[in-house]
This record gives sequence, structure tokens and C-alpha cells, in this order.
Amino acid sequence: MIPKVIICVDGLGKDLITEKSMPFLWKYGQDNFFSRLKTLFAFTGIEYCFFSGETPEKSGLWFDFEKSDKSIFNNFFLRFFSFNKKLRNYLGALIQLLNKRDYIVGLHNLPRNSLKFFDSSSKKGLWDLDFFKKRSYVLYKWPFFIEKDTEVRKSILFRYEDDSNRLKRLLSSRKKDVYYVQLMQIDKIIHKYGKKSARTKEELRKIDKVLENFIKKFNRNEIIIWSDHGFADIKEYIDIEKMLPKRKDFLYFIAGTSAHFWFNNNDAKKEVLECVKKIKGVKILDKKLAKNYKIPLDRKYGDLFIFIEKGRYFFPNFYQGSLKERFVSMHGYPDNKELDGFFLSNKSINKKDKTLKMKDIVDILR
Repeated sequence: MIPKVIICVDGLGKDLITEKSMPFLWKYGQDNFFSRLKTLFAFTGIEYCFFSGETPEKSGLWFDFEKSDKSIFNNFFLRFFSFNKKLRNYLGALIQLLNKRDYIVGLHNLPRNSLKFFDSSSKKGLWDLDFFKKRSYVLYKWPFFIEKDTEVRKSILFRYEDDSNRLKRLLSSRKKDVYYVQLMQIDKIIHKYGKKSARTKEELRKIDKVLENFIKKFNRNEIIIWSDHGFADIKEYIDIEKMLPKRKDFLYFIAGTSAHFWFNNNDAKKEVLECVKKIKGVKILDKKLAKNYKIPLDRKYGDLFIFIEKGRYFFPNFYQGSLKERFVSMHGYPDNKELDGFFLSNKSINKKDKTLKMKDIVDILR
């Protein structure tokens, strides 16, 4: 059996792979199977769908956080250290590990008084999926480094490694059926500097060289390189929290491209609806849109869920609060090719579609 090496370059949209920006990856794509990969209007659920074929509508995994009456973040020390976000993030990660969570979320800018209301929506790791259970594998999704021959061996890596070292670590173990790694630097750089920045162009060339060196050494394996989403630069920031009514009978979670609301009564819902409808570019998720986007209409994600059109962004939000943290480019907008990722494989694939769907990839991986 030829080993599969699967590399996720997080945030690398297909539109960024050009002959000028990434000459090696572009040429490698021309010589092999290279397709647009339609992203999902989702966050946590994209990678899960890639390996399982289950859309968020079916898996129930969609957003990072969900409303919970038994949140593990309802913790005195997390509330106390809310003045230091970095320290609170470490404490939050430790609490998740002590609760045997295999998926770690950062607490970021989540208000101290909201900690008790929200928990992570995903508690299990990718290695619990059938795709991995049926194979020997190495899986590197920081901070977890997982190896399996007959038994699963899980390591926690506290040192954050760059993309090049992640690839080196991935293949430093014994021969396996599958090697999987998620590379994060492109995603971080574009969020901070934007798609067209000099810093992003520099990082594209850098990861292109890293992939070139890697593939030249391991091209006898089955190589799959993919991305979960692309990016769109932000043109307008909206402080939605200032627009909301000053009442205490509803709860909210403000993400960058969306906002979620839970209500104690209909009066609160009516007043919030009146407020959000005044915001330019906002759409309200209804049954028809949820069906179209393959996402769950579940109260754990909100009694009311709104999202905003490409190029606009809710800020401050529960991820970034200061101007230093503020993103200049974002994903999580539906219905736009600019947000699509890509799928590239050196394996012969009998697909003529110019665009692949995320849920269909698992059949290609078999």
C-alpha cells in the first residue's frame, strides 16, 4: 500500500496559487490533478467534512462555540485571569486537556461574564473518524501529535512549530498508511496583513519552497495538498454590540462574520431583530438558507443567527478586541468563489468537475 501524505495549507485560496506567486505549486498543479474545492459556510465542521463526508447539517459540527448549561469554562481562575488573554488561553487549554478534550479552542476575547454560557462544540479529534480508525497513521494537528500502528499514542506539543518543522516531524516516525498535517502560517499572515500585502506575498513564496523541497523527497508517495478556504479582504468594520438594545433578557455571541442570539422572551427577540435589520449587508439564517448551506438549525448555535456579506466584519468581537488584534482579511462568507480552497493530488483521479465539493473528498481518499 502506497502511503498517503495529506497536507492542509490552511487559508490558501485557489486564487492565490499563480505562476508568479507560487511557481512550484502552480506547476505541480498543472502536471497533476488540480481542482477548486468549494468551501463550506462553516468553521469547525470543514475539516471534519473533508475526512468523513458529513456536512455540518449531518454532523452537527459547525461553529467553534455552542451554548451550554455545563460549560467547562465556568471556572473561577478563567474569570480571574481575564485581564491577561494569553495566560487565560493557556489555562483554558489546560482545562480542556484535563477534561480529556481532543479538540482545543482558544478563549480569545470572550467576555469574562460569558464564559459560563459557552463551551466548545467539538470535543473529539479527527482520529476518531473511520478514515483514520481503519488505518495506521501519523496526525499532527497542533497541539496534538497522534501516532497509531495497533494502539493510539497521543502526545501534547507545547512548543508551537513553524510549517517546515511540522512537515519534518510528520515524517520522522515509522512507515504508516496515512500522514496528515495542518500548516497554519498562511492563515495567520493573511488574517493579519491581507491578501495583497508584501508580507503575504513573501509567505506564499516561502511555503511554496517548503512544499517543493518536501515533495521532491517524497513524491513516490501519494501526495494530497488541500485548503479548507480562501480569504476576502475587509473593507468595513461594524461595532454591532453598540447597536444592540440595553436589556438583560437575551444572550449573544459576536463572531467576525456572524452573530448568534438566545432569547428569554419574544419581546427581546423582536427588539434585537429590529436592530440587526438596520445593518447593511446582514442576512438572517432561515430554514431555506440553512438547507442551502448544509448547516444545522440547532438552538445550541442560536435562536437567531445572522451573518454579513463579504467585505464587512463585526469588530470588536469575541475573538479580537483591540486594534492590534483586528483582522484585515477574513473567511466565513458564503456563496463566493474567492473563499474557495483547492484540492491537488498526484494520484490519477477520474473527475472532470472543475469544482469539487467538500463532502465528496472522502470517496477520493479511499
